[in-house]
Amino acid sequence: MKRLIYIIVVLLISSCANSPSMDKKSTSEEILFEASDSKMEDSSILKEKLTTYFDLLKLKEKHPDFAKDLNSQLQNLSQNKIIEVKNLEASSIENISISNNVLKVSDSIERIKITYNIMHKDSTIKDSIFAYKTSNEIIIDGYPVKSFDIKFAKE
Repeated sequence: MKRLIYIIVVLLISSCANSPSMDKKSTSEEILFEASDSKMEDSSILKEKLTTYFDLLKLKEKHPDFAKDLNSQLQNLSQNKIIEVKNLEASSIENISISNNVLKVSDSIERIKITYNIMHKDSTIKDSIFAYKTSNEIIIDGYPVKSFDIKFAKE
């Protein structure tokens, strides 16, 4: 008798979880629509990626025992080789600005110049870096979505 009650309770709970109000297809379409509506500007994404890159460089300098894992993450963000910056541990990146002069390398690759300041305790160093933005269009559930990857180079 107890088994029958347990089976009924399990069936009742599972039937409530499959209610028609939780239509998975409509929710995924809504999420895709919201994602396409709330696009972040390219410049803010570039600034965020550059900040992440320099944070990884700082972490590598501060904790050299994690260098192997950090190098693989840095390589994923680097066009050719990892950009090395000395004495980055006690500094910060500020005044990041994206150049409006974008060089189109190919149909899907753009080269964008980014300038920034490395702020130390007693000095400021103005520097620049190039971001290579590779754009692709992918289809998710029948809807085209723009996707892009950013890699940095010192060239």
